[in-house]
Amino acid sequence: MRFSVPKFQFRFVPALGNVIHPGNFHPVGTQVAANAMLERATLDQSPAPGAGGNWLVVGASGGFGSAARIVLGLRRGANTLAVSYDGRPNPDSSNKIRKLGSPGFHRNLAIERGLRKAGLVARSVDGDAFDPQVRTRVVESIREHFGGRLDGIVWALATPRATDPRSGAVVQSVLRPLGAPITIKTFGGREDDGGSRISTLELGPGSPEEAIATIYVMGGGIVSTWVDALRTADVLAPGFTVLTISYRGNPLNEGTYRKGLIGLAKADLEFHTRTLDAQLRREIGGRALAVEGPAVVTEASGGIPGVSLYMAHLLDAMGEGHETPLASMTRMFEEHFGAAGPTLDAEGLLRMDDRELAADMQAEMARRFEAAKVGERFDDALYDRFMSEYARTRGFDVPGVDYDAEFESDEICG
Repeated sequence: MRFSVPKFQFRFVPALGNVIHPGNFHPVGTQVAANAMLERATLDQSPAPGAGGNWLVVGASGGFGSAARIVLGLRRGANTLAVSYDGRPNPDSSNKIRKLGSPGFHRNLAIERGLRKAGLVARSVDGDAFDPQVRTRVVESIREHFGGRLDGIVWALATPRATDPRSGAVVQSVLRPLGAPITIKTFGGREDDGGSRISTLELGPGSPEEAIATIYVMGGGIVSTWVDALRTADVLAPGFTVLTISYRGNPLNEGTYRKGLIGLAKADLEFHTRTLDAQLRREIGGRALAVEGPAVVTEASGGIPGVSLYMAHLLDAMGEGHETPLASMTRMFEEHFGAAGPTLDAEGLLRMDDRELAADMQAEMARRFEAAKVGERFDDALYDRFMSEYARTRGFDVPGVDYDAEFESDEICG
């Protein structure tokens, strides 16, 4: 069946703090963007296929996950097994978008094709990382396709909800402050005069039950469960490495991040990572490192209150110095996983957010936030740049794509 998806459809939701609700995506644009990432990561002299060992990437179709998989494959010669939970194309659906699947499906499809073209083993397991059957399928794939040995895991899972396998209940994370309400500053959609305006939203504190749910979904317990299962299955190679990718936030959004419910979950992730580090060092000479990534524009960026305003200004303030997920993962593996080993901070964290959190950069960001007055028009250029970056996560505004052209769904989804 032939389709065309000429325009990105989205809406701002004022009641939720002007978070952005995307209505569609473009599969061709998503695949072209993924191919461009593969091209940027390709070296003039590529490492031998398999030279980087065998790695599992959980959350492999998202921003940091897909970037880490590409860097591991094309710049380190690693074979990769991906775990992600993406909407697959459903030809029988009456909804055009469901017929086409999801951005994650098409991003993963293009990346896997590119890695295989480079001679690498690249396979995927589709499913909920909280489902024990998914872990069973991963172990089976490791034994069948990866020689029964795994050299590392990149944990880049970013999901708002998970199904508890014990009860079958869906557990939802909550983006709320801890203990007291906070006020979020953001911007909304363009109004009748063509401009967007600065607005605020008060977020009330989360409940203890919401805190527990957020820790379950976004914390480190599930990482420990996975490593325990892989160790029990005897598929961990000597020197096995665990990398958990996270985001700590900054002084301007600490109310919803480090000092919010999500901050409890991130602290739990760091705690479990440190515990795994001690265990892996003792048992197989391995290690586990918590990586604090920089603020980036991803599919989730528009769905978190206040992130849009912060990212719009950060993109402008950092200019060419702002790192995409691919640039950040490239720098991480090249600078911290050579002979010298990783450089960690006083808490034992690998800080890839160092450039964003530099004192001069955060002083500039604080000045900009203070200058943004409620009710005033938001800068058109900043709005356009952020929305263009956000649209690219959905396959729009990608250079070289003709959005008026039709495409054959069977060809693009196969």
